[in-house]
Order: sequence, then C-alpha cells, then structure tokens
Amino acid sequence: MAVRRYKSLQARLIAAVMLPLALLVALLTGITGWVVGATDADTLDRVLVGSVRTLSLAFDQPPDVRQRIAPLVIHLLKRRARPVVNFSVYRGSEVLMGDPGLTPPADYRVRDDGPIDRHPPAQFKKQARDTQMVRGYIDPGDADSVTQAAYLRDGMLHGRPVRIATEIRRLDGGPDLVAIQIADYVDDQTAYTRGYAVQIAGEGLAVLAVAALLIWLAIGWGLRPFAALTRQVRDAQNDPSLQFRLRPQPDMPRETMPFVDSFNGLMTRLEKADRSLRQFTSSASHQMRTPLAVARVHLDVLRRAGPHAPAARDAIGDITHAVESLERLLLQLIALARTDEQSIQPLQPFDLTALAGRVTADRAAQGEDDEIDISFAARGPVAALGDPALAGELAGNLIDNAIRYNRPGGGVRVTVAREDGAARLTIEDDGPGIPESEREKVWERFYRIAREDAPLGSGLGLPIVRALAERIGARVALGDCADGSGLRVTVDFRVPEDASPVAA
Repeated sequence: MAVRRYKSLQARLIAAVMLPLALLVALLTGITGWVVGATDADTLDRVLVGSVRTLSLAFDQPPDVRQRIAPLVIHLLKRRARPVVNFSVYRGSEVLMGDPGLTPPADYRVRDDGPIDRHPPAQFKKQARDTQMVRGYIDPGDADSVTQAAYLRDGMLHGRPVRIATEIRRLDGGPDLVAIQIADYVDDQTAYTRGYAVQIAGEGLAVLAVAALLIWLAIGWGLRPFAALTRQVRDAQNDPSLQFRLRPQPDMPRETMPFVDSFNGLMTRLEKADRSLRQFTSSASHQMRTPLAVARVHLDVLRRAGPHAPAARDAIGDITHAVESLERLLLQLIALARTDEQSIQPLQPFDLTALAGRVTADRAAQGEDDEIDISFAARGPVAALGDPALAGELAGNLIDNAIRYNRPGGGVRVTVAREDGAARLTIEDDGPGIPESEREKVWERFYRIAREDAPLGSGLGLPIVRALAERIGARVALGDCADGSGLRVTVDFRVPEDASPVAA
C-alpha cells in the first residue's frame, strides 16, 4: 500500500511568498537593466557630442594655436573617465588627423555657404541647470563658423558598428569645410550594459536567496504554536480518555484559537456521543433482558410441565408476547441506528396530503385494534419539502403510537393543512396524553412515563420521530387536543418556493 505524502505547509507558505517576490525582483531587474542601458546610451551620445564640439573648437583656432592645442585635446579625450579614441578630421578627401577609416558622411560637401544643418542638431533632455545654448554652444560666437551643428548617426568602422558624432565647420574663414568626427564602438557599450545586467541579476538572485532563508526562518517561527498543539495531540494518543482538550498557551497568537475551539468542540461532541452510546447500549441491553427472561422462564415451565399441561397455554402466550416485544424493540433499534447513520439526501417536494392519506389507510387496513376509529381529513393537496420515504416513516410511527397508547373505543384523527407558512401534519388521539412536565423527557431514548395499565414499550418511538424530523428539516411539537384530553402531535414541514403540489 502506497504511503501518501503530504505537502509541507511551511513549504507552501514559502512558495506563496517567494513566487511574487521572485516576479517582483525579475521585474525590477528588467527595469533597472533597461534604465541602465538607456542611461548608458544617452551618456555615450553626450560624450560623443561634447567631444566633437571640443575638438571642433580646437580646430577653430589660428593655425599656430591649432597645432599646439589639437594634440592636447586629443590627449585629454583619451584620458577622461570614458575615453574616446576613434576620431578623424577630413578636408574634402584629405585626412588632416585621426583614423582614415572614419570617413565623412555621404552628404558632406567641401564647399557650402553658411549654416546648413542638413541634419537636426543633437538634443538632450534638459538638466536641473537649464543653460541657454545656440546650436549646442554656450557662446553664440563659437557657432558662427559651424555649417552643420553636431549630430549623431550610426555607421561602421573596421567592420564593427559604431556611434558617430559629426560636426562640419569652416576653418580660418576660408572656403573649405572640414568634417570633424568622433566615434565609439556600439558593441563595447552593449557588453558593458550586458555585464551590468548580469551583475544586477546576480544581486537579485542573492536577494532572493537571503529572502528565502529569512522567510523560512520567519514562517518556522510563526508555525511553532501549531507545532506545540500537535505535540499535545501526539502526547494524548496514549490516553484513551475522551476528556482531552487542547490547552492554548499564553503566547499563542489569536489565529490558533479557532482551531483550538473547533478541536475542543469536536472532542466535546465525541465525548457526548460516546456517553450517549454507552447509555444507549446499557439501556438497550436492559430492555432486551426483560422479554428474554420471560421467554426463558416460560420455556423452562414448558420443559418441566410438558406441552399438554394446563399451564402450557399460558406459557406459550407469554412467550409469544415476549418475542413480539423483543421483535418490536429490535425493529426500533434498527430504525434508530439507520436514522443516525443515514446520509442526508437532497430535499424534494412531495404532496403531504397524498402521503399521509396513504399511510393512514395502510394502518387502518392492518386492523390491529378494531376498537380504534382512525380518520383522515384534508382540504386538498398540500406541497411539502423533504424526503418522502422518511416522511412516510415518521407519519407511520406517530399513528402507531396514537393507536398503541389510546383508550379502548378511542379515535385517531390525522389532518393535513397549510398553516403558519408550513405544511402541517397533525395527529390526535384520545389517550391519556403526556403531562407538560414530561414533554421534554419523552424525547430521550428509552424514557417511559410511569403509568398503571400502560402498554409495554421501549421508549424509542418519539426519539425515532424526532431523529427523522431533523433529517428532513421538519419540526415536531407535542400538545393537548382541543378538548384538553389526549395528545396532539404537529409536524411542520418546509414548503417549496413555488408551493406547487407534487405527487408523493
């Protein structure tokens, strides 16, 4: 037989917390990577544009000054925090400085007049300090000789993709235009961004690992009260007494109290059921002992006197009566046990008038006591809600009781009507009735009212009726008849919503 493995509550709680946390970390990692990539790309563009403008201003100086400061500017560009090493300065097809592979754009013309700006100058988001600039320069005079203000484009350099900043200006007021360019490899930027993203992902995984450990410890600490309750239950397994109750500790959280209350309530019910079962067994054995003793005594009389002796007829009669009593008791015990164990079926509508009329006719046809007048009255079909089979058994038990405990020549009246919003079954008899002080006690199993000349019984009839009524959601009440004598039993069944009569 395979052993069923149960999932750990602690593991389920950790998974419930870690899953959204992992999704959140993944989302934050993705957002951070995207922000870093976008920021790095923006930083590269700013560096390229700033570098090309700086180099362009160096070439805007007189030739003797240019020759001294241009190499210095290049040196400074290579030594900055983000070095730029790829540059070129073209005059037409002549390379004045830098890498010849970094060629001018296709629309570069060596002779152009005035500012043209075929391409929109590079623009960046405003910073906290909003400095007024003219075509990218703080000093408007620095932009006078610029034909094409610095702009950005993508290109190739030595077979690798690059980001290029280009500016075109006139030198020394002459007719020729020079193209000044600075470039940086895009794959270097991609590698940097990827490495930063991997670092962020690693940090996120480290955070998740630490969070999982802390959450595991926290949940384990939080579940300690339940572990303490479990130990109490385990320790109580060696104690057969049903008086065990869980004892909440002073430091236990309030979330444990519903479990403690429910468990203790269940133990109370089990204790009550056990006590009821012991009492039921004791009472049932006592009730069966009497007819068995009578039968044993009279069988002994028959054995000693013989079947033809005068006392034999009385002995056989007493034996027959004892067997009938025992049979009736066993049938009632079986009915009561079946009622206790029977599962609750879905309630269904039925015609209470037809059902009660049929049960009354069956009891009248049996003719067990011809001195009892049995009558039935109803004004028409009355729809009720319940289990027709159990409702018929309930009505039969009540009619049997009314016949059994009636007076000689008395009557049993069965009526069905719609009263007080319920389908009401009423059974009246002309017997001695039940005193008001005894009406709660008769619902107890094996309880019988002490009366002279009362027929023998087991004290199970009315308890069976109440058990059946509880099964089908009906209410049973005891009272006096209209003339103050006899017993009046009313059973109120629920009514279907549409209240349409249904054949029983």
